[in-house]
Amino acid sequence: MSVSNALHRFIGVGVFLLTLGVYVKTMAPAVSFWDCGEFIATSYILGVPHPPGSPLYVLLGRVFSLAPIADVAARITFMSALSSALAVWCVYLSTLALGRRALGGHSLKPFGDSRDIGLIAGAVVSALLLAFSYTQWFNATEAEVYGYSIFYTCFGLWLILYWEGTGHGLQNDRWLLFIAYLFGLGGGLHMLCLLTIPTLAILAWFADEKLRRLIVQLIGFGLFAIIAMAILGSGASAKLVVLAGLLGLLYHLYHTDRRACYLLLGVTVLFALGYSTYMALYIRSGLNPAIDENDPENWRAFLAFVNREQYGSESMLLSMLNPRADRAYQFWDQQMKYFIQQFPFPFLERVVTFQKATGSEPHPIWISLLPYGLGLIGVVWQAKRDWRRFAAVLAIFVIMGFGLSLYLNMPNPQPRERHYVFGGMYLAYALWIGLGWVAVVEWIRPRLAGIHSSALVAVAALGILLPIGTFAKLYHLQDRTGDYIAYDYAYNILQTCEPNSILFTNGDNDTFPLWYLQEVEGLRQDVRVVNLS
Repeated sequence: MSVSNALHRFIGVGVFLLTLGVYVKTMAPAVSFWDCGEFIATSYILGVPHPPGSPLYVLLGRVFSLAPIADVAARITFMSALSSALAVWCVYLSTLALGRRALGGHSLKPFGDSRDIGLIAGAVVSALLLAFSYTQWFNATEAEVYGYSIFYTCFGLWLILYWEGTGHGLQNDRWLLFIAYLFGLGGGLHMLCLLTIPTLAILAWFADEKLRRLIVQLIGFGLFAIIAMAILGSGASAKLVVLAGLLGLLYHLYHTDRRACYLLLGVTVLFALGYSTYMALYIRSGLNPAIDENDPENWRAFLAFVNREQYGSESMLLSMLNPRADRAYQFWDQQMKYFIQQFPFPFLERVVTFQKATGSEPHPIWISLLPYGLGLIGVVWQAKRDWRRFAAVLAIFVIMGFGLSLYLNMPNPQPRERHYVFGGMYLAYALWIGLGWVAVVEWIRPRLAGIHSSALVAVAALGILLPIGTFAKLYHLQDRTGDYIAYDYAYNILQTCEPNSILFTNGDNDTFPLWYLQEVEGLRQDVRVVNLS
């Protein structure tokens, strides 16, 4: 192993451990508001949370809840810290691969010269800046599914870059099959990772000419599936039509392209195998756990549960044509507000005033021009040097930003600020910020050619000031040390009840902390909680 290769690996492990340490130090010590109490409680008792259920989270949460360290809430919250730190590690590796390609090298092999200095520095900037960004840090310190969600997204991106770098063809299709299984598992946590598929298709298109025909056919099949779902809805008839179309495509490929046929068949089977974690909810509901939302213990109720029918039968695709709120509000006061909220830095700051998601009150956000300006440098630099992989990152940025904003079509007002929805958009820009720093160091490098290499190392290391500044700006907001507000709120409510009371609640924050105290802590189980909503 070369010195450069060993160095980048040690630094990558260091980035992971540093991030994990910060997340553990600042994570919630007990239950938090919103879905956290529900997820902790259902993980502990293997119950059924709200649709669509996140079964893999419940199963993994049960495993972590058995660890003989700290209390149950902290054990399950640690999953978010761990998965979020692993996502940051994947970002570090992906930035290195993208930077090497932009400099004309091999994605997995160091150059063995001074170019590696800027690449490692840019990868560290990209990874740590995302690690300490507003949403990534927020998701890493509470018991929610979003830490896992961004990990599966980042891991999927790194795997396709690894597949591209290690070669392709029939002998290396196993990595594509593994990605399919990974995304099937990801569907049992959160659907965000599936939006990475267009990026994977772009990278596969340019990496392997023999897969291009299959990709075109899959795009056609995808359009067919979307039209079928839009016309027929999300019911059984639409799924049967889509399944018939898939079988027809496999039959055609069997007679025209055996590799594509077996690859598509393997991808389909492994994705379904990963997605089969949903059967755990069906099985557990039949055993009537204390938390059994929607009671999906028969096939009809289970399909309604998975299809989220309790939230209404309106087609999400068709509803995009009828905005539920002003588009300017959706794109500016929600999506773009959350975007510029991510990377604060105590230099070149200005305030931009938006509207709060929960009402018409003004919501001022401080934005620093430095990280966002550096990201624009990364955009231009990668686009000029490596437009193929630039298109792949751009797909993440657009689909997980503007595409999601259109699809979700969020009304005004919202129950809370939903910054966590656009995590993939922040990921893409963090990659560009890291590549922007690579571009800056590369511009400086020939100007320091006659000076000792330590000078270049010192210049490249200045990039670490960006994540340090973001860390300093957000630490007081993200540190949940000693935050027992949700716990105390629920405790005080329960302890004021007479024996065998009926306690009426309305909404997540009223209900889920109570479930946590009753099912995990065993507190006041004589009180019957009745949720009116």
